Amino acid sequence: MIEILKLQYDDNFVGREEETKELKEKIEKNGIVVITGGRGIGKTNLIKVVEKDFENQKECHHIEYGSLFSSEVSRIFLPDKILTGASGGFIVSGGISWKPREPSVLEYMEKSEEKMIFVENAHELKKEEIETIFVASRRNERLRFVLEVATPYKPDVKLRAGSYEVVELEKLSDKSMEKIVRRECPNFSDAIVRRIISLSKGYPYVARSLAYICDGKNVENEMFEFLKTLRDDDMEYNLDRIHKDVLNTLKEDSQGVIKRLAIAPATLNLNLIEAFCGERVDTSLNDIIERGILVKLGEKSYRIYHPLFREYLRNIQPIAIKNKKELYCEAMEKVKSEFDSIFILFEVLNEPDIFEELIKQTENYEAINSVGAQTYTWGKLGQALCAWNHLLQKARGVDKEWEVNATGNIGNVYRAKGELEKALEYFEKALKLDEEFGIKEGMAAGLGNIGMIYPVKGEFEKALEYLGKALKRDKELGDKEGIARDLGNIGSVYLSKGEFYKALEYYEKALKLDEELGRKEGIAANYGNIGIVYRIKGELDKALGYLGKALRLDEELGIKEGMAISLEHIGNVYRTKRELDKVLEYYKKALGIFQEMGSRIEAARTLMNIGDVFYPKGKKERALDYYLEAQDLILDHDYPLFEDISKRINILLGAD
Repeated sequence: MIEILKLQYDDNFVGREEETKELKEKIEKNGIVVITGGRGIGKTNLIKVVEKDFENQKECHHIEYGSLFSSEVSRIFLPDKILTGASGGFIVSGGISWKPREPSVLEYMEKSEEKMIFVENAHELKKEEIETIFVASRRNERLRFVLEVATPYKPDVKLRAGSYEVVELEKLSDKSMEKIVRRECPNFSDAIVRRIISLSKGYPYVARSLAYICDGKNVENEMFEFLKTLRDDDMEYNLDRIHKDVLNTLKEDSQGVIKRLAIAPATLNLNLIEAFCGERVDTSLNDIIERGILVKLGEKSYRIYHPLFREYLRNIQPIAIKNKKELYCEAMEKVKSEFDSIFILFEVLNEPDIFEELIKQTENYEAINSVGAQTYTWGKLGQALCAWNHLLQKARGVDKEWEVNATGNIGNVYRAKGELEKALEYFEKALKLDEEFGIKEGMAAGLGNIGMIYPVKGEFEKALEYLGKALKRDKELGDKEGIARDLGNIGSVYLSKGEFYKALEYYEKALKLDEELGRKEGIAANYGNIGIVYRIKGELDKALGYLGKALRLDEELGIKEGMAISLEHIGNVYRTKRELDKVLEYYKKALGIFQEMGSRIEAARTLMNIGDVFYPKGKKERALDYYLEAQDLILDHDYPLFEDISKRINILLGAD
């Protein structure tokens, strides 16, 4: 019996000669190319063909599922690195607030040699990951990304015009469909071939599936009887019927195995297959592999041959899906010490109750840390905290490197949550561990982390004390990037103290060093900080000049948070100049970016600022609308900003 889905290469790849040529040309000229088209139209086959043509010329990497993008990119670009509790750079925004460090993988992507990254199922990418791709391609012209996106599943992400190219796959012609069917099954009669072509509607996946099922029938009459059960104008019904017959081509034991694997993570290896299906699966496994229903990817990984078939198998097992937690816990118990456990954890990130149960079982430090780092990057702070707390419990007194790592990262999570006492507690613990273990780089970063908690608490001298120690350590280590960060942070403390000339002195030192290092992110941050100082000093034209430089550089780098902060501060300058129409223009631009990023707190702060513009203009109802919208965004009512907004609402409603 033929394999259900065998990739077609070279002269056997039918009907896509023009698209293949188009894709190759666009890859050579563009950092990002997006392949679109309906599911089953042949996008994956096109990616595989083009990748095979390029792999002898360039370093190529293939990511099968967009949902695994971040972990796979980390493996590709920094396989020997781990996320630590080191501090990032900072920028002032209405006092001092933290500018979260970009995922460290970007720094390695920026310096990378030529690479091509092919991503299947790129519609599963999160906005942050799409942004990483676009930033990386702008910073490093040696990188190429090819994204396969099933329409209509393309995420609603606003992309800058001209920043990527599209290759859209259309339905194949009847002539091409006939070639596919006859090459798969040369003995089929003309009548059978015509019926398959008619039902396939130009989709090669459907044609190959129908050919596979018909090839398993004993006589032509049986083929016709099956084809008669399908409907000419109901593809959804036909796919369910096709998938049912595909499943029925397997033996009963094999059906049980493939059903279980459909509920398991999308990417599998032999450890995971055994974990979900038991040890005695060799015969069934060989059966489904030989038929092409389970496809081998590279050396070690497997997947069900098509997402549509996997979805069908999951849909027909409502009871098994309902018992997913029990099934996953049972499987995790078998791979809890393996890095493979990460695939199980990633599969349940959007199911918190299952995730928390599974993370408690996991024993592989690297897997736990990777999940913590990824969830932190995605803003899933509860899950990041859950992962790193578990890692800390496992590593305490056993592995000093992972113990320090987890402790510092827990501090980072609490800092992001605005729980400063908790953040301080964990940063101090991390520093103590660094000192105990003699980890000098960690000591410098830890001192900086602690130093930037104190100014928010209003304890400026303590902040300067710790940041001074961090600066001394980084100078001893010769860490120029760390020195630049320390200088900028000290400048921010002096700005909060109201010592503007001191602030300017340190920001300019930091800027000079960042320029020497070519650190564009640092240059942009320092431009912005210098612009803020000049605004406070009343030198408004100078302020606009520096903030404009910061904005342009952040736009070039694709740093959305930096863009939004610069826009907001430009609005603040115009507010000082009493040009209120300009103020609203820039505030609303900043608001749009914060909303696009999903940054609820910064969006709420900007909405409050917009309300503050309308209030003195006598437009109290408009102001109230913005205040109420801002209030709705703050889920944690203990957050200080919630109180500020509530006071404004109460004043407008006459409660005070």
